[in-house]
Amino acid sequence: MAQVRIQDLLSDGEINYLSGRKLCVQKCLVKNNIPCTLSKVPNIAILGSGGGERAMVGLLGSLSQMGEQGLLDAALYMSGVSGSTWCMASLYEKANWSSDMEYIKVVAERLGHGSVSLKDRVLHLIGYYRANANFSLTDVWSALVVPAIVKKIDKSTLSNYQTCHDKDPYPIYTVINQDCKYEHLQRETFFELTPHEAGYTLAGAFVETAYFGSIFNKGVLTKPKPEMDMTYLQGLCGSALADKEVILKILKEWLEGGENMKALKDHKGVQLLSTVVDLQLCQYTGCDPAPLLQTTNELLLGKMGLDGSMLQLNFDGKNSADQNKQIQTVTSAASKFFFEWNKDLVDLEVREELDVFVKTLDKVTEKSPDKLVGGGSKVGELLKKFIDRVEKEAVALQSHAGPRLILQVLELYYGIHREEDWTHLVVELNTLLKGKKTVSGSDLMINEDEWLEADLNSRKKLAHGLSLEICKSFWSWFPDLKNAIWDYIVKKIMQFLEWLLKYWIWGTNYNYLHRMNAPHIDKRLLQSETTHFEDAGLLVNSPYMSALRHEREIDLIISFDFSAGNPMETLTETAEECKDLDISFPKIQYTKSDVSSPKGFYVFKGLKKAPTVIHIPLFNVDNCGSKLEDYRKKYGTFQGAYSPEMIEDLIKKAGENVLNNKETLLGVIKDIIEQKLSTSA
Repeated sequence: MAQVRIQDLLSDGEINYLSGRKLCVQKCLVKNNIPCTLSKVPNIAILGSGGGERAMVGLLGSLSQMGEQGLLDAALYMSGVSGSTWCMASLYEKANWSSDMEYIKVVAERLGHGSVSLKDRVLHLIGYYRANANFSLTDVWSALVVPAIVKKIDKSTLSNYQTCHDKDPYPIYTVINQDCKYEHLQRETFFELTPHEAGYTLAGAFVETAYFGSIFNKGVLTKPKPEMDMTYLQGLCGSALADKEVILKILKEWLEGGENMKALKDHKGVQLLSTVVDLQLCQYTGCDPAPLLQTTNELLLGKMGLDGSMLQLNFDGKNSADQNKQIQTVTSAASKFFFEWNKDLVDLEVREELDVFVKTLDKVTEKSPDKLVGGGSKVGELLKKFIDRVEKEAVALQSHAGPRLILQVLELYYGIHREEDWTHLVVELNTLLKGKKTVSGSDLMINEDEWLEADLNSRKKLAHGLSLEICKSFWSWFPDLKNAIWDYIVKKIMQFLEWLLKYWIWGTNYNYLHRMNAPHIDKRLLQSETTHFEDAGLLVNSPYMSALRHEREIDLIISFDFSAGNPMETLTETAEECKDLDISFPKIQYTKSDVSSPKGFYVFKGLKKAPTVIHIPLFNVDNCGSKLEDYRKKYGTFQGAYSPEMIEDLIKKAGENVLNNKETLLGVIKDIIEQKLSTSA
């Protein structure tokens, strides 16, 4: 019977795998004129950052050149975030791929010229819908969008890797626990998936990979569930790219291009769905929804919404926010009442496909859009309008601590979005929170010193975690509001705040730690039946924590960084996390020119227990020269699939970073071995 393992030890499977892999590493070093005994073989980890298809193709190019230069077999581990995991999944689909560099060309050819039909993607989504009781937008993203980028539906599973990759670096896929991130549980946030185990990297709580997603109680398996396939895993790891506009466009394509839907194109129910999708897209693309009014109202004639009132759109004199609210109301009703309105479709074979469609539409649009037309900080604009409206219409609220508390949180968010220093609100919030306990019984306050020292992103995290706790506990603190005249207004405030905190639901999974007795793990993680996972790049866009897990004893990290923006950001963010977690990490120092015009190779020497880190930004002055900005603009994170020419060019450009620095890399490895020899003498 499968059980949860609470230990700061590597799994037996990983240990056995590594013993064979170290022989490959030793042979590789000897071939490169670096003699080394098996006991002194350095533990080297290759890391691939996030960055969408740019990261996937960039890692392909980097690994290809590592192989060509006889360096790839020096790596004991390979770990990825987001787009780099798409590359890993494509490579590890073939047993012992690192011994066959021609296979990288096969993957590149597939990316440039392959395709997966919409019909196949829809059928895969329906499969997820049938199998997953925790159906979320990760299922939608994984089935509909990821295969369109990676040009493959991979139905194999990660546990399949256990016996067929003895000559490849040991693979580690990384995500983060969204709930733990919001709760500021740093040690419990980082999560990894390997062929043998899935679990919390730093907290030391693991389950067999084949049973990740099954139901456990008190650490014992109670109900097995099918293991996620590699397509879903890629969607889970790469969920930072989940974009509502992209999904809506695919839904539109589904309605217009699906074989079953074509037969129903004249059906009023399907026409209504199509029109609703068009209305939703207007919120993102900037098109005027008014021309759709007459068609929508004709299709809605005689239909009632969730509150029992007749559904009709009326944009006369309404601003865009009010129009969007009407569209959300219509969309929600159309999703929830579709089969009640269209009883003639209930018994047709296409019923299940329609059911998946309307549930998907409901998932995509159940929250207000997080990206609205017009550019800039629309969230900030909405915050300001909402605050002004509440303060104007509900002056009486100011006298009650509950509504004042919520308004203070909203104003704090408004200040953060405007990048203003509203530190005085922290003091006021702490006054209002004095004596208040969270649902878990702990005090709830923001440390004012911590706030003053924090940067903007850290302040957002602090405000986010505080606000989630307030939402959970609010009605237990202020039960008198439930029957008060202010009840309706307060509910609206809470609904808006909850929208602000959680745009949508993704990565839902059964919590295998539910009700466990594990004193060293925060009890908030042990209480919930389900939890949520997301792209690790939403916290730190490189999988350093998997390599810094002390049991792996990593000597050298080779980090290929494909991030957009500041090319040194992953280093500084990791250094900050390591400082908070008391994890050894090299001292990171760089200049302003390293941000604007990075070099192609940086070495940050490890001291004592810290590994040495080689940092390799994708685009740099060494491989791009004066065209650095052109390359950054050409290969965006959020854009359509790259052309074959772009893929070929990017693979070459990424490979140059290895080719240009082969001897330096070998020199670093020699120094590490000499250091290991000297410390053991």
